[in-house]
Amino acid sequence: MSTANTQIAELIPDLKRYARSLARSEDDANDLVQDCVERAIRKWDLYKPGTNLRSWLFTMMRNVFISQKRRDAVAYRYMQTTVHDDSMVARPNQVHSVFLNEAVAAMDALSEQERAAVRMLGMEERSHQEAATETALPVGTMKSRLSRGRANLRTILQMAEGDAA
Repeated sequence: MSTANTQIAELIPDLKRYARSLARSEDDANDLVQDCVERAIRKWDLYKPGTNLRSWLFTMMRNVFISQKRRDAVAYRYMQTTVHDDSMVARPNQVHSVFLNEAVAAMDALSEQERAAVRMLGMEERSHQEAATETALPVGTMKSRLSRGRANLRTILQMAEGDAA
């Protein structure tokens, strides 16, 4: 693992430059680099030796950045739907609880196979191989169930968002 740390550490200046171009803020860029390096170390077993490490890290950073922006956009849209003009209404302060309840309800609406794939691969962050071995299914089947599960979750959560509006 020390070679991974050394190889990644050598690319930190490049990662910082790229993060500044994405985040447009020094503090956000530093957070982005930290998230990227942490994920790279955690997912080092997925890196294929002999390939371009810099490209792998840059792609990972871009994906982390996009995920953060999407998460922020969802939170902003939710907050916009809950704001009322009536000054007599108390502002909700249990956003995380609402998100959790909606996510649990959406997960419950999935089929058992999709729910298991989303839980193992998406929430527990297991590798496709680990999940396939545990369930005695082919890796492709686990990938397919994860993809369908995520698509169904998006649909369910968008319908719930439409009902709230």
